[in-house]
Amino acid sequence: MYDFLNNFLNSNYFDKLPRYISRRIFKIFKIFFVETKLKSLPDNNHPNIIDEETQNEIVKKNTELFNKPFNTCPYLLEILAVYYSFSEEIKILDFGANNIDNFVYLKKYLKNLQYFYHDLPENNSIIEKLIKKNNWDDIKVAKDIANIDQDLDFAFFGSSIHYVKDYKIILEKIFKKKIKYLIFSHTPFYKSVKNDKDIVMKQVNIHPIINYAYLIELNNFLKFMDDNGYNLISSSQNNLIKFLNFKNFKNFNYIGFLDLIFVAKK
Repeated sequence: MYDFLNNFLNSNYFDKLPRYISRRIFKIFKIFFVETKLKSLPDNNHPNIIDEETQNEIVKKNTELFNKPFNTCPYLLEILAVYYSFSEEIKILDFGANNIDNFVYLKKYLKNLQYFYHDLPENNSIIEKLIKKNNWDDIKVAKDIANIDQDLDFAFFGSSIHYVKDYKIILEKIFKKKIKYLIFSHTPFYKSVKNDKDIVMKQVNIHPIINYAYLIELNNFLKFMDDNGYNLISSSQNNLIKFLNFKNFKNFNYIGFLDLIFVAKK
């Protein structure tokens, strides 16, 4: 059955279905991703485009209430507390930040926060307008990571790195910044005795557009991080989508979403 379902979900017929039907299929089978024959992600792979109205609403709600952001790592503040003193200045790069909720929430508790936002160019432009409107001086839009001229304490990748076509090139830019802690949340990894390369998956669930993501071979990723000067200090299962069905993937020793924390070697 899953062979037939995979072929259908990968076909143009599925892509042309009304969205409510495709979401119904997702609800029945709980399939989030299907494996493709692609060797790398498409050039126009943009999973999340934000809008100005939503960002203004997020700021308004979080000013009135202490809303915890519903993102891939709702306990990011607690992670920072484990590894850093809140009385010190904390400089954070949020890669693939998408909405402004992480910044608005963190700044309530981190009085010495310096937050660097990085996302798609169109998202960067919206956040720049928001910064100007609110006269914020503790957030900057980092259009080019290589041009960040400050020493950073944390880089946070919230369900983002697996949507980037050349994610290793991005990480190599990060490595040059000598950032102490790297946090990857809700990132899909796998282990398999039959394959050790990244797998390109088609996402078939909830986004208004079809997009793709890497399923990353875990041991290779850990070796890549180690070779570039980072030790793994924490690994945990991310249960944001705990009902997800991976039965349509075969010959895998492990497959799932992980939260990984790395520290730079001394």
